[in-house]
Amino acid sequence: MTKIKEHDVIIMGSGLAGLRCALQLVMESKGEIDLAIVSKVQLMRSHSVSAEGGTAGAIRQDEGDSLELHAWDLIKGSDFLADQDAVWKYVNRMPYEILFLDRLGMPWSRRPDGKIATRPFGGQTFPRTAYAGDKTGFFAMQTLYDAIQKYSDKFTRYDEFF
Repeated sequence: MTKIKEHDVIIMGSGLAGLRCALQLVMESKGEIDLAIVSKVQLMRSHSVSAEGGTAGAIRQDEGDSLELHAWDLIKGSDFLADQDAVWKYVNRMPYEILFLDRLGMPWSRRPDGKIATRPFGGQTFPRTAYAGDKTGFFAMQTLYDAIQKYSDKFTRYDEFF
């Protein structure tokens, strides 16, 4: 007979989005929820590991970038098909997410003044893509993986689960 497993929350996928969601849930709930992460592969074999370009966010607002410019670039780049409310939520969140990863220990490439380095990417009007060499995805996954490991008793992983 098949045993049915039950959890309060099930996250499907262990890439960047799945790990970030899991980390937020265990941090906010202080382990009070029964969380499961289900993935076709082991966490560090996720396709997110192969991302090279970087993570865009308006972290240089003191140097001329803005949330409005970032939103404009995304909407223009989508040929005006993007959901503009979703774009606005995204651009407002991304500076926080970049700095959150930095606080967790993400080894972002740095400028000579020690600030997170950014570069232009994909038709941006301002260089706002933070990066970690050409291995941004690997380092972001490793950073989230390391951070969530301290909560490993608070969730169940189902790796290579089809």
